[in-house]
Amino acid sequence: MHALAALALLLAQAGASAASAPPPPGATGPGAGKVSGKVTLSGLPPKLATLPVTRDIKICGTNKADESLEVGQGGGVKNAVLWIVDGPKPVKAEKIKMTLDQKQCEFLPHVVALPAGATLDIVNGDKVFHNVHAREGDRTVFNYAMPVPNHVIPKPLKQPGLLRVTCDVHPWMRAWVDVLPTTAFAVTDEAGSYTISNVPPGKYTLRLWHERLGETDQQVEVKAGGTASMDLQLTPR
Repeated sequence: MHALAALALLLAQAGASAASAPPPPGATGPGAGKVSGKVTLSGLPPKLATLPVTRDIKICGTNKADESLEVGQGGGVKNAVLWIVDGPKPVKAEKIKMTLDQKQCEFLPHVVALPAGATLDIVNGDKVFHNVHAREGDRTVFNYAMPVPNHVIPKPLKQPGLLRVTCDVHPWMRAWVDVLPTTAFAVTDEAGSYTISNVPPGKYTLRLWHERLGETDQQVEVKAGGTASMDLQLTPR
């Protein structure tokens, strides 16, 4: 009886240890943490010229701001994409939808990030003809003529890749769609702030991409249930 009781006690202790152990890297769960911080510019931002509007002026206006570098108070950089290399893989991403709209001859938002397998809903919010042309490098991924206002074209994006989006009718219109191999990502807001949620405990590479300021990596460690702080400073270009 004493031997059976001791065995039962050992099994109970082993079960408790397994239950309290954090999940291994790549698995999400109650032990998942976060990475949070701010992306800033070191020094004064360059002065970018406005982009001239050459047609459909009544709807589009006379010029557009160059959105390739937007810097807020305190030097915060907007529209930087940050993601966890080897982070959690997309599961049932087909249920996720993001929207790329066109209003007053601008793409909204300027940068879209979504996991591979998700759907991009492409919308023409203007009463003017637009053409949405997405390229990965020199390869066309999709190219849609959109003559009907508020018509939605759902486009599943199954493969990771960085897409440069333009309008063949209005050449100043520019946007980026970053299709990522993980669900652990974020895009910085007007203040340059970001938070990546649901990151399993472990040591990772945090990758940053910005259309004008380039790409950089930082090492980060996420503890179970904790928030890892990671600020990044970029050099003006």
